[in-house]
Amino acid sequence: MPIRSYLLACCALLLLTVTACKKKKGSGGDPAPQEELIKATLDGVAEGSYTASPGATYPFTINITSPLPASGVTIKVTATTDPGGVPVPQDTVPSPVKTATTTFTLTDLEPIRTVKVIVTIASVSNPNNQLIKEFWITNKSDE
Repeated sequence: MPIRSYLLACCALLLLTVTACKKKKGSGGDPAPQEELIKATLDGVAEGSYTASPGATYPFTINITSPLPASGVTIKVTATTDPGGVPVPQDTVPSPVKTATTTFTLTDLEPIRTVKVIVTIASVSNPNNQLIKEFWITNKSDE
């Protein structure tokens, strides 16, 4: 009798092993393609550095160099005084952006004041696919 109980336990273990190792069937289709990471450059400013503005407004261009997601991107520009961290309100960019080039004009730059500018570009369909660029700008006018 003891051999029969060992044989039964070995058969049960073999059956569990075979069913656990079976290849599972998927949905049959290829997985959805991943979006390419957003890449961009800022023209007219020194990325990660300081730029001088001749007045209270300053235009610069956002160039998206990677393929645009089909649903487009959102672009958010925030400005805060540095030091101090006081927000300097800026216009919003209408969403979604479906062009590779966008011109943005910073406004309300106080004379002889440095402002830290952060540009956030994010995919509409995948908010985790985002790029953050920053630079500092100083209004060098006396007005």
